[in-house]
Amino acid sequence: MGVDPIRKRILARGISIASTQGFTAITMGTLARELELPRSGLVDHFADRESLQLGVLEQATDLFMRDVVDASRSAPAGEAQLKLLFGRWIAWSRAPLLKGGCPFVHASRQAIELPEPVRTRLKQVLDGWSEIITIAIGDAKRLGQFRADVDAGQMLFEMYGLYLSHHFFHWYMRDTAAETRTLKAFERLLTSSH
Repeated sequence: MGVDPIRKRILARGISIASTQGFTAITMGTLARELELPRSGLVDHFADRESLQLGVLEQATDLFMRDVVDASRSAPAGEAQLKLLFGRWIAWSRAPLLKGGCPFVHASRQAIELPEPVRTRLKQVLDGWSEIITIAIGDAKRLGQFRADVDAGQMLFEMYGLYLSHHFFHWYMRDTAAETRTLKAFERLLTSSH
């Protein structure tokens, strides 16, 4: 059985709002107005604002897993997979669906304002992504592609720093070289790990 087309529209618009304005801008009233739906039409799919925000977060997570994680599984374990994961992560933040950047970046910035269940799920999503990266770094070390003394936590930290720098320079500074600069910096990070 396919996804209900109204629910699909609600979630797609919710992701667009999360990408441009953040999760705090996702409200029942805003979506009902923008989608020209009666509020009761939203309530049929989401009981309240919190469940709507959670639904949008889950949809964004599913899309991220499909476009970044699953799409990188074809690469050999280790450095090749880490490169593909990072490249797809950067591409994800500029996906056509995301009109204002990564919804996880916006949600993280607004986390204190979000309901506790949304914050908890966001933390789980980000922890899961961090674990995927950390495993790829560990594989590169195990396979002898990275030095044994490479600190996976530090490398993860620097990768997030590159991602957030890219997000800032691409979306806010409108720097057309943001992707090139980010990938160059990532290559330096990889080289320093050999």
